[in-house]
Amino acid sequence: MMFPLSCFFMFSVSQAAIRLGVCPKTIRRWHSSGILQCSCTLGGHRRVSLSEIHRVLSGRPVTEHKKHAIPEQKTCAVYARVSGHRQKTDGDLARQTDELVSVYRHRFRSRPRVFTDFGSGLNMRRRGLRTLLRVASQGLVNTVLITHNDRFAGFGLELFERLFSDYGITLEVVHEKILTTPQEEFVTDLMALIASFSGDSTG
Repeated sequence: MMFPLSCFFMFSVSQAAIRLGVCPKTIRRWHSSGILQCSCTLGGHRRVSLSEIHRVLSGRPVTEHKKHAIPEQKTCAVYARVSGHRQKTDGDLARQTDELVSVYRHRFRSRPRVFTDFGSGLNMRRRGLRTLLRVASQGLVNTVLITHNDRFAGFGLELFERLFSDYGITLEVVHEKILTTPQEEFVTDLMALIASFSGDSTG
């Protein structure tokens, strides 16, 4: 089989990004999601062929050398959260996590990525949430599984659903009924809201 010479002109991620008018991070995300085909050096560095750059610029679908394409490494993520110390000590976080992992393994026979947080649903700086969003932006997740809506966010759930939708991710809720919020979580969320407004007023 004869290959065009453009297949043998290879560019680094930075060089390909310049030619495609995007940032290097976008090149890596496109590769992870299967939009862009790359080869790897022995040192693990991505290389993009000139023919692949031409294909992307022309808007053609991924058809060339499809059988040699690297399979997408996408998976499901589960997210669990508690806001109060009593919930944590009572084992609620562990029960949420165990239930979500069990549901996923029953459906897919594998273990998902697990993200957990201890904090208010109004806190957008939760470490687990931020890590999950970073993984989602990299195109490494197909589905995010949660037990209840309010375990993910106190407010703004629709915003997260829209964000995940833009990333091609489905947010699935195991129990559609809203979880009865204990008084401790209400107080925690209220204090977080007050702290947020206090910070804005002093900025």
